[in-house]
Amino acid sequence: MKLHDINRQFLHLERWVNMPKYSATAQYSEVEKCYHPREGDADFPLPVFMLPRKEVVVHNARPDRAIRELIFCGKEVSFFCHPNALDEFAGCPGFSSLSREERATPTSSTRTVMLLDSREQFMVKLHLNKRISRFIRRLTASSVSHSVQISRECERLAMLPGCPREFAYLPESIGVVHKGKGVGFIVREFLPRPVRLSPGTLVPFFALYSRDERAPNDAPILSQLAGAVGMDPLKYFMRHILDPFMKCWAFAFLEGGILFESHAQNTLLELDEQFIPRRIVQRDFQSIPIDPVIRKGKGLSIPFRKHIIGGEDYPRLIEHSLIFDHFIGDYLFGAFAEFFLREHRIPNKEFFSAVQKSFRAHIPRVIEREFFPKGHVTFTDSFRDNICPLLYLHESPLCRPSY
Repeated sequence: MKLHDINRQFLHLERWVNMPKYSATAQYSEVEKCYHPREGDADFPLPVFMLPRKEVVVHNARPDRAIRELIFCGKEVSFFCHPNALDEFAGCPGFSSLSREERATPTSSTRTVMLLDSREQFMVKLHLNKRISRFIRRLTASSVSHSVQISRECERLAMLPGCPREFAYLPESIGVVHKGKGVGFIVREFLPRPVRLSPGTLVPFFALYSRDERAPNDAPILSQLAGAVGMDPLKYFMRHILDPFMKCWAFAFLEGGILFESHAQNTLLELDEQFIPRRIVQRDFQSIPIDPVIRKGKGLSIPFRKHIIGGEDYPRLIEHSLIFDHFIGDYLFGAFAEFFLREHRIPNKEFFSAVQKSFRAHIPRVIEREFFPKGHVTFTDSFRDNICPLLYLHESPLCRPSY
């Protein structure tokens, strides 16, 4: 894709400017091929059922009024269901007859779809009890609640005086759970908050370094962005993407105890009208862990029921390493390192040296020693029913300076 054609091409970027992922399992999917982002149809009919409000639990995080009115109608609520999940609701009251169908298309995530005919643009994250890549993509009541609570926390962070101007997020402003089944859906708004007067163009991070499947001779977007202003690609990345990214991630971590799982699918770059990077946009809050030590130190409450670091999952330092060293260091920065080597012949050592300097500029050494291990963790290839053992490696990760 050419840079000057990028406006209003979000779905194209999501589906076809997205190089194959980081692991051998990344392309595995139990979902029917017609619903797959890369291989499926341009769009498909999304089943919607009208349920009595008394049969669902609703979570809100200051949703857009127009979107809220599309979901709720008097004493009834629209319940969105993936076509490959219909059999789970067979026999449930309210699911005997279809209310309507909405034309939808998958985003980069198979189970997160964009509604195409709605007068308000938004996405719906759906329950899907099928394995995609490593994990089964259930959307349980606790996950719905957690996602909306994280969205509230993002709004609180955005209002703090020290919040970076580059910080933004896609609100997960409505969550609906079916009481009988204990699963539901999440509404993800498409307009980033804090809301800006002039709308920007959103580019998923993976679309910055990927080539367009449908225009493979076009240079990657990141190369075009740097070339448009006559900058060295790595220096452009450091100034306009890497440093703002680390600033925003460190802010949420140190001020709110929020560890954004900011791999290339969960992070977007917002460009202004002149294609100048403006903000780093976070999305997808289902698995975001919370550090209670940081929150208590800041005098903050802990209104979360899951993903509390040091609780039900892993030891504290291990979980910090899993998020930053693995999801961000291996998945995100590893993909950018491959891009710079492949497209611009910049050695990995030079790239990761820049990453380490940015990390140290925003995460002091004393904080790193308190919250991160000397080594790092990664996933193993063994997993079952969403449980995946971790492997601890004693050497320092490439994305952090050794201490």
